[in-house]
Parts: sequence; C-alpha cells; structure tokens
Amino acid sequence: MIKPCEPRMYMILREDLAFKWNQGAHALAKHALQFPKEFEVWNNQYLIGLSVFNGLALSDLNNKLLEEIGLFKYSIFFEPDLRSELPTAICIFEDGSGEVSHALKDLKLATK
Repeated sequence: MIKPCEPRMYMILREDLAFKWNQGAHALAKHALQFPKEFEVWNNQYLIGLSVFNGLALSDLNNKLLEEIGLFKYSIFFEPDLRSELPTAICIFEDGSGEVSHALKDLKLATK
C-alpha cells in the first residue's frame, strides 16, 4: 500500500564520490531551474539524501524512474569535469502521493 506524505525533495547521491553532496546541490539547482512550480510547492521543506553505490547504480535507478514514475518531475546531473556518461546525482520531487517514496524505499540514507 502506498502511503501519502508531505511534499518533499529527494537527492540521490553516489557513495563512490567524495564530493557527492556538491553533486546533489547541482541536481537540486538544476531541478529548481527546470521545474520552478514544483520547487515552489516543495517550499524548502523536507529534503532527503539517499544514496546508491556508484554511477552504474544511479544510471540503473534513472532507468527505473523512467519506467515506474516517468510522470514525476526529476532532474539528473552529470558532472562535466568527470567527462563521464554516468550521472553524478538525481533530484526528484515527491508531490505527496507517496509514489516516489514507495519507488525509492530500498535506498539507504546518504551519509557524511
């Protein structure tokens, strides 16, 4: 059962990057520029940092998001300095329906 929740913003970070929180900030800024209405609804309330092991895992999560919750607004960030085709962070808005939270329930909280 999917449980409704307050609007929130999730940053999904890569544990293999020492500067993962910087990448999350880039994804959050990109999200604000791409989806200003959703950013306003979020209103700087709940911000949750989750993590995956590396870029491949983040790329797999992106594919899952496209399949499962493609209707929701999210931004994916690629660090230009890494010259990689792998993403460095994802920022996704939860509108309160609980569907995003449900899709991300297996991810662990980001640390450090």
